[in-house]
Amino acid sequence: MHRVTPEIEALSREILTYTMDRLKMDPPELDHPLSQAALEAAAGQTITESGLGGETALRLFIDTLAPACISEDHPRYLAFVPTAPTDVSTLFDLVVGASNICASSWLEGAGAIYAENQALRWISDIAGFPPEAGGVFVSGGTAGNLSALVAARHDWRQKQPDHATQRGLILSSRGAHASVQQAAHVMDADLIQ
Repeated sequence: MHRVTPEIEALSREILTYTMDRLKMDPPELDHPLSQAALEAAAGQTITESGLGGETALRLFIDTLAPACISEDHPRYLAFVPTAPTDVSTLFDLVVGASNICASSWLEGAGAIYAENQALRWISDIAGFPPEAGGVFVSGGTAGNLSALVAARHDWRQKQPDHATQRGLILSSRGAHASVQQAAHVMDADLIQ
């Protein structure tokens, strides 16, 4: 598992070449989604008993799967923003992926958590939050809304012990993200819009 074979070295060169070529696109291709049927016809069965192998999987990604995804770093892409679409952040995604770390707890991810806390402190200071303010980065708005609502419910119950078993109530505008309604369902809370 931790031996760099000639095959892994060759695949690494191909991946780095693709990455550099992709970073040099100015602007990157906007791409477009494909239907399930079109992807099945183009990609075929990707999970096999013997596996595809690294080079075949990379070719499949480059030629078929990546073009079926909209590039978030295109200047006309104004929808979801789950990544930092800069060249440096893309390269550091490679570094973090190659480092194979998990930041679930301090035990296995102290360095990553320290860096995250530094970024959170910086944002908190900009927002004028007090020194004890903290947080965590999540993958997007859906996870963020659920985390924030669960934290608010926890705080509400801590401050009012008689609310420990009381059903929560969430007030939101009709224009709130759909994830607020999903969070209310998951939390078994009432929602008024």
